[in-house]
Amino acid sequence: MNRTEIAGAFAIVILAAAAWYVFANYPEAPGFESAFIAEGNLVKDNSGMVSGVWYLVYEEPGFAALSVPLTFNAESVCGVGSDLRRCDMSFLPGDRVLIEGVRTDDRVLVRKLVFTKAGERGMPIHLYYYNPEKDKDAGGNSMCSKQGLQQVERVLPHTETPLQEAIKLLLHGEISDEEKTAGMTSEFPMIGVRLENASIQNGLATLTFSDPQNKTSGGSCRVSILWAQIEATAKQFSTVKEVKFEPEELFQP
Repeated sequence: MNRTEIAGAFAIVILAAAAWYVFANYPEAPGFESAFIAEGNLVKDNSGMVSGVWYLVYEEPGFAALSVPLTFNAESVCGVGSDLRRCDMSFLPGDRVLIEGVRTDDRVLVRKLVFTKAGERGMPIHLYYYNPEKDKDAGGNSMCSKQGLQQVERVLPHTETPLQEAIKLLLHGEISDEEKTAGMTSEFPMIGVRLENASIQNGLATLTFSDPQNKTSGGSCRVSILWAQIEATAKQFSTVKEVKFEPEELFQP
């Protein structure tokens, strides 16, 4: 082997060693992909973060709290334990999760997201109560309108019938002391009133109630508010465009 060949071979060895060093010490350099696995908390819309993007805040030995934006695709799966399915993005800020994915540049493509506190996890939903102070005209008179609706956050256990469970939860009328202090009220629960069935077809949600003591009848103002609470709670689901009550004589003045 002549000197030129030796020099060429030596150069190749040096370049290979340099490439290995960069990959080993700077796995997040632009153009490189690396496996990512970490446990931490999900956050969104915090100061300094891109609006609308979920981040994982986690720790590594020798570093303060780190954060990385997350991206999802059709192959990303989420769930509890081995019950994994396509991610529906119904996360709550603060959810504790274990994430496996691929880190490219400054973000992580999520392959698998597992909630690590299964007993505290569920589906975040909204219930709609009524705040009379938000529903007055210039003269201070009640307008009995949807303007007085005020949403509160709740979490449902995992369920295949979220619409039905959300309406049932609304009918329980559970309002916290803090929510009451903020002015929220509800006539629910009402004796004997319960949801028997809920179905959705072509955007129409049909809610079937039982009301043996006619508690859902009354003045137009009262009935309008009761109707509005249920309708708004149902329409939070993207598959619901319209709401129908059965029997039709329920919630009538």
